[in-house]
Amino acid sequence: MSRPKILVNTEQFKQGDPLFQPLLDAGYEVEVNETFRLPSEDELIAKLATGVVATIAGGEPYTERVFRSAENLRLVARWGVGHDRVDTAAATAAGVPVAMAFGANHESVAEFAQAMALHLACRLGPRDARVRGGQWSFDGFHVGLWGRTAGIVGLGRIGAALARRCRAGGMRILVADPLADAAQLAEVQAERVELDELLREADLVSLHAPATPATRHLIDARRLALMKPSAILINTARGPLIDEQALVEALAAGHLGGVGLDVFEQEPLPATSRLRDFERVLLSPHVSGMDLMAQRRVTERCVTNILDFFAGRHAALRPFVVNPAALER
Repeated sequence: MSRPKILVNTEQFKQGDPLFQPLLDAGYEVEVNETFRLPSEDELIAKLATGVVATIAGGEPYTERVFRSAENLRLVARWGVGHDRVDTAAATAAGVPVAMAFGANHESVAEFAQAMALHLACRLGPRDARVRGGQWSFDGFHVGLWGRTAGIVGLGRIGAALARRCRAGGMRILVADPLADAAQLAEVQAERVELDELLREADLVSLHAPATPATRHLIDARRLALMKPSAILINTARGPLIDEQALVEALAAGHLGGVGLDVFEQEPLPATSRLRDFERVLLSPHVSGMDLMAQRRVTERCVTNILDFFAGRHAALRPFVVNPAALER
């Protein structure tokens, strides 16, 4: 009799990785995606038709069509904290809980956002290039961040982790997040302001909001114009938060001191994207939450979510499920 199968779709693992040993010990077959790319919708449907009862999901598309065709699928364990590539309504209708890895990689993303900001504020890239090219001269004072104002859009786990780092750097902290309560703001010594005020005052703006219809192009041409000409904008959350065409136009006009992007409206970033043309834009391929600590912690969370679900430990799983109605089914 064949064993139930767990499909690992994320791009960074290989068959036999010891992080999946608890699943093998529990009697599951583990199939790892070793193509180093995410499956398409059609490829995912084909894979799910081979007795897969749960997936450790990357950013592949879980559409209504996928859920309708996946008769054996019982759980999607998302390797990460965003679920914009999952049709959660379709998952709920199919009785498939979508379990996240909340609390496992927020420090990693915050560290990456801070690293991008400091890289840009200290002009490390251009200066490295100058020295490698044989130049050795003072090229002007860099902006720096110590003692400046940080604007954090979204005070969830990641936003709070970045706020702590900014506070340690002597920065004033502004937060735009209608859901943040007084205790959360007090913990990071932050002031709540409206988004437009944050954009006008902040020297560093870092985005940590979810991708929803309401937040699409949250940072548009009007709001980019509110920002200081020297301000640094960082996005390690979701690409659609920024209107990229408006951003390109702002950069072409000489606005903004630097931009760090780990996420984009279209991924992979198209070869024709004009974002590649600007020296003061730092680009990264959606990897901010993928340091070695997160590799272990996020994977362990996904594995635990799977084991808890099939063992009936739904109370333990519930805090990680974004569509709890599916658990009731």
